[in-house]
Amino acid sequence: MDEEKKTEINNVEAETKEAIANQLDSFINPNDKTKNTPNIGSYSSTPSINIENLGKNEQPKQNRPIIRTYKSDVEETIQTNHVSSINMAIAENRKMLNQQKTADIDIKKAKFNKNILIISIVLVVGGALTFIIPKLLIQAQYGPKPVPTETVSSAPIITVDTEEKINIQDIVLNRVSTTLKERVNQSSTQLGQMKNYYLTEGTGTAENLITADHFLSLINATLPSEIQRTLKDSYMFGSYNYNGNQRFLILKVGAYDTTFSGMLQWETNLWQDFKELFSLQSDNSTSSPSFGLEIKKFQDATFYNKDCRVVRDSSGNIIFLYSIIDENTVVITTSTDTLREIINRVSKAKVVTQ
Repeated sequence: MDEEKKTEINNVEAETKEAIANQLDSFINPNDKTKNTPNIGSYSSTPSINIENLGKNEQPKQNRPIIRTYKSDVEETIQTNHVSSINMAIAENRKMLNQQKTADIDIKKAKFNKNILIISIVLVVGGALTFIIPKLLIQAQYGPKPVPTETVSSAPIITVDTEEKINIQDIVLNRVSTTLKERVNQSSTQLGQMKNYYLTEGTGTAENLITADHFLSLINATLPSEIQRTLKDSYMFGSYNYNGNQRFLILKVGAYDTTFSGMLQWETNLWQDFKELFSLQSDNSTSSPSFGLEIKKFQDATFYNKDCRVVRDSSGNIIFLYSIIDENTVVITTSTDTLREIINRVSKAKVVTQ
């Protein structure tokens, strides 16, 4: 009887060991289906053996704690690693989501700041234009006009203190002498200053100075042929502020001999030709009523070592004169003070050019 019990116990132990081995092999090689692995239920059902027949003091070995410990450790390791991987994946995903949200927020902030900057610039520029444009319009309409750049040089014969250009298209041609006289009367030069009034024709780049011959024709002067043949283009009409604005005309000629004889011939009409331009006052005691002309008698005189031909009034004061101050320069004026100033400035000009 005892032998049978031992045999049964040994069989139970063998079956239990085989079940454990099969369970381990099934766990390690889950794809191997050729083996007939008894399930845990079959194993767990082994204790259904009639334990009473095994004896009161002998119980089958309970290897369940060993199986549970090994298997549970494996399962716990797998489960723990799996849970850890999931947690890491979830954490990484959350991190990526947070980074994406942060990047989106940064982009939105950058766009917002950019829009704020653009709006600020537009507002500043718009405010500035709102202030500047009306000011420019008012200045353009009522402000001072820009002074146009002169396209032609006056080329004065002597140094002057101030100048005024007169384009003949802006004046009445049959009133040139009157217009020039009015400009001199309106001049605001200071004492001792000399001003040049130069006439031009044309506009823009085609604007040119009036020649001496053209100027004399505009004032209706009766120029003798001896003077006209040797007359050069350069001339100067101006005023000298000394005891009033004294007018003068400087002509450049070719030779002294022909100029002297020509000026003597011109004396017959010289007073009449310059009466309006120089504001010469009539003196009935020395005038000639023939043909409505005033013919003055010229006298010889010397001033500043220069030979002159002068006209005196009834009191003996010189009121009109001319002088050939060098072989190429003739000066016609109303005052010996003006003649002296012109001689000084011509001398200085010669020194500079030498």
